[in-house]
This record gives sequence, structure tokens and C-alpha cells, in this order.
Amino acid sequence: MTNRFSSWLFSHRLGFTITMKHEQGTKVLSRKEREKNARQREILMAARHLFNLKGYYNTTLEAIAQYAEFGKGTIYNYFPSKEALFYGIIDQLSLETLEIARSAVESSKGDARELFTAYAQAIMSHVRANADLFHLIFRELHGLGSEEYDAKVNELRGRVRKIWEIIARPLKNEMRAGKIIPADPVSLVGLFDNMVRLHSINQYDRSHSMTSQEIHNAVEFIVSIFFDGISERKSKG
Repeated sequence: MTNRFSSWLFSHRLGFTITMKHEQGTKVLSRKEREKNARQREILMAARHLFNLKGYYNTTLEAIAQYAEFGKGTIYNYFPSKEALFYGIIDQLSLETLEIARSAVESSKGDARELFTAYAQAIMSHVRANADLFHLIFRELHGLGSEEYDAKVNELRGRVRKIWEIIARPLKNEMRAGKIIPADPVSLVGLFDNMVRLHSINQYDRSHSMTSQEIHNAVEFIVSIFFDGISERKSKG
């Protein structure tokens, strides 16, 4: 990985972390920091729109700068390349997902089933709100083969692992209480998370967006399959 890209990646992640902590009320940002973060978000939103509209390879930094109403030099102050902008969008989405997981754990007062339901509901709603963007990433990401690509994939895997570890905490408690079969809780969460994400993405295209009721029904179905299985239970006696 180049030094320039490595330096940008570190500062970029730090910037988003600071922004998220501020939104949670743990840090008060200065006016200059708020303006910087706002400008960064505007650039990312412009790139998200144009990448989705024209595709990654047909979008230039000049077009992004024009759409965001910034000079090209301003773009370079935040993102050293179009590829870095694309990875910045992925960073933004993955950090949003990480916060969804934390929020689900912190807000849930019930058992693992209720927590998993809240998490699945939030993830499906998030995918619905960003459906075009998720399709864009899956469509374009495989074509960005480079050292930066490998580093980004490894980073995302690590972040997904953190999400699974957060959601796995209540499973561990219920395993100790004998309510759930003994197994690797993180692996179980991985299975559940993949069910939710793949189902969400497969349901969305440019001609259809799941309604809130459809999301609710899908979540109930997936949670039921995960916790209850698919075998018919026959009552005893």
C-alpha cells in the first residue's frame, strides 16, 4: 500500500470515528472540524450519486467536484484518488452498520431472539435506504484489484468480525443458561448476519423496494428459521 493512500486511510477512518462519537454526544467538535466533516460528507454524497448514476469507471473526479460544487483541488484535500473516494463510501456504510449493531445491543432489553430481531430489522431498513449503493459496490468492487483492494477487504472483514462479536454477547449468556445449543457464538451470528444481508440485497432492485411490512415479515421468517429451525415439531403425549 502506498504511503499516500495509507496516510489518507488512517485519517479518513479517524475522521469518521470522531464524527460518529460526536453524534453520540461523547465529543464536542470545533466549528472547523464540523465544517470539514460536513464538506467530506458532501463530497461522498456527490460521489455516491454519480457512481450509481453513471458507474464507477464512467465517473471522473472533475464531475464529482462539479456536482458537489467544489474545486477539484478541494476534492484532493480529502481524497487522493477516485479509488479512495470509492473506498470512503464503503467505509461510511460499514461504520453505519457497526453502529447499528451497537445500537441494537444497547437498546434491546429482552433475550437474544429480541436482539436479533431488532438487529435484522435495522439492517434490512438500512439496506433498503441504500439499496442502489450496495448494488453498486458489489458490481464494481471486484474490478478494483490492487494492494489497496486487498487491504480494504481485510479491513472490512475485521470490521464485520467486530459486528458479529457485539451481537454474539447475548448468545453466550443464553448458552451458559442452557437455552441455546453450545456452539461458537460468533460463527452463529455470522450465519444469521449473512442470511439477513443476502436476503435483503436479493430483494432490492431498481424496480422494487420492500415495504415496511415486507421487511417485518422477512425478519420474522429469518429469526424463526434461525432460532426454531425448519423441522416440524410434534407435540408429545
